[in-house]
Amino acid sequence: MIQKKTLAALEKVIMALAPLDPEARRQVIEATHNLVEIGMGRRQGQDAKPAKKMAKSKR
Repeated sequence: MIQKKTLAALEKVIMALAPLDPEARRQVIEATHNLVEIGMGRRQGQDAKPAKKMAKSKR
C-alpha cells in the first residue's frame, strides 16, 4: 500500500516538474533536497561493529 502511495506522489512530482525548463527544475529539486533532513545512516560495510563484552568466568 505504501509503495502505491509513494509511486502516485512521485508521478505527481514528475508531472509538476515537466513544464519547467531545466534550470527551474534544478532549482526546485535543490530547494526540496535542502528541506529534507537526512540522517547519517549506516555506510555499507564501513561502520565498526560494537565490541561484545566478554563474560567473566567465576573463580
